[in-house]
Amino acid sequence: MTSADQELVHIVDDDEAVRDSLAILLRTHGYRVVTHASSRLFAQTAADLELGCIVTDVQMPDMDGLEMLQALLDAGVTWPAVVITGRGTPHIADAAARLGAIFVEKPFSLDQIVAALSRARCG
Repeated sequence: MTSADQELVHIVDDDEAVRDSLAILLRTHGYRVVTHASSRLFAQTAADLELGCIVTDVQMPDMDGLEMLQALLDAGVTWPAVVITGRGTPHIADAAARLGAIFVEKPFSLDQIVAALSRARCG
């Protein structure tokens, strides 16, 4: 058992393969995981969901991950967050930091994402 046991992570990513792969990786490390395909729907319903950490992609069609985190903050939802992207720039990293999120660039290892969750105070 790890320190992450029973910590809930909400994965928000429009790419089913990424969601499923990340969910498997995090479950093997002791996290409970719920996946969400729509950032807009997640932002609209997060206040009614079980408190957890968020791992979100930046690039999504309905609302990008940074816009989603801003919408959550505007609604008073201040959960720890990790922002992932395959197209990292200093601008995206700075924007994630301003929103209180940890930034991780793809491709990443299980150790990198677990370390980011730990830095975000998840688990």
